[in-house]
Amino acid sequence: MKKITIAAMVFSIVAVAGCSTQNKQDMKQGLTEVGHATRDATKATGHFFRDTTKDVIENVKQATSD
Repeated sequence: MKKITIAAMVFSIVAVAGCSTQNKQDMKQGLTEVGHATRDATKATGHFFRDTTKDVIENVKQATSD
């Protein structure tokens, strides 16, 4: 690994190790909230495209069946 990568990893480990328990809990909670928001947004986007695709397919079937 490059020296800068190793230095960044060591700095991160020292920074987290030096944090208080409350700070670690706050960071964990923050990351959990971001993860949940990302999951919810992904799910909503997937449902939007699924529903839109179903509508398009139905419209095409109706247009070609007449």
